[in-house]
Amino acid sequence: MILRSLLKKIALSLASLVLVGFAAEVIARIAEPGPFSFLDSEPYEKVPVMDHVHKPNFAGRWDGTWYATDSLGLRGSELNPSFGPQEYRVLAIGDSCTFGKGVVEADCWPRQFEQLLAGALPPGTRALVANSGVNGYSAKQYFEVVRERGAQLKPNLIVVGYSLNDFPNQTKALDENIHQGKGNLRAAIPYDLRNFLGRFAAFRWMRATYYVMNRKRDFAAAESMANAVKNQGKRNPDRVAREIAHLEGMASAAREMNAELCVFLFPYESQVYLEEYDTSAVDWLEGLCDERKIPFISLIDEFRVRARTATPPKQLFIRGDRYHPNPEGYGLVAAKVLETVRGLGWLPKAQ
Repeated sequence: MILRSLLKKIALSLASLVLVGFAAEVIARIAEPGPFSFLDSEPYEKVPVMDHVHKPNFAGRWDGTWYATDSLGLRGSELNPSFGPQEYRVLAIGDSCTFGKGVVEADCWPRQFEQLLAGALPPGTRALVANSGVNGYSAKQYFEVVRERGAQLKPNLIVVGYSLNDFPNQTKALDENIHQGKGNLRAAIPYDLRNFLGRFAAFRWMRATYYVMNRKRDFAAAESMANAVKNQGKRNPDRVAREIAHLEGMASAAREMNAELCVFLFPYESQVYLEEYDTSAVDWLEGLCDERKIPFISLIDEFRVRARTATPPKQLFIRGDRYHPNPEGYGLVAAKVLETVRGLGWLPKAQ
């Protein structure tokens, strides 16, 4: 009888834990932006050269973001370009920051740019922005996207949004040391287990909460390290040569399709909120663009000024994240891109 009573209590306790866990998962999924779904569904398929692409006509949740793609695998509804003179087509290229990880499709920078662009074009001219951002992409894939999507969509304008994750640099190294180095909880969880747990919204919420709780500590460590090695980043010559080849390849492909090309670099959270931060990656990419007469859009100052319009500073990145902007942050990107394009005289004039 004692054993039976003990087993019953254990069973009830386990059932209660399962029920609480299920409730936590449902609540966490409801809190994530976009439609509700009980399970995560991987939105990618493997392909040569590109490594992976979005599945066409896909709808589902993955890693806290709602994915909905068109027949080309681009985020958003079907584009249906007419290719007529009363249409201004834009190809937005980048990684998860361009795709808009953590926000609904209407809040990603390409869609916000499309809305701003519609108001800046002459009456009767349609703004059409294709969001070709894909999580994990870098310059090699950006070049391939320019060639493939450019041929399909015949853009008037190509905007490439680089991320500091795209190439080795001091800021990325500092970030990895602070958030993934020895003594950090992330480093204590094996990679495969992290990937498995990442499919659960409750784990994603706890992961973000852990970051928020340790933000001040991590910022203090990051600022100290950044001050010690400020702007001292060294670059592998072979990697530099590859990055230059990709950039020049994009510029050449854009010229061949009579499209304008501009480039920007998403800032890290530490570059926005710390007083001491490394700018070597920004300076390096801007220098490469200047040498090749490719307009480079600087964003760090835009983010730093906007953040300091409130006390405490405004949050311009999604909760528990270090480099994916929130809707207001993406709005800053969209507005700066429009300001630059308009200033360069690239928008069509009224007839």
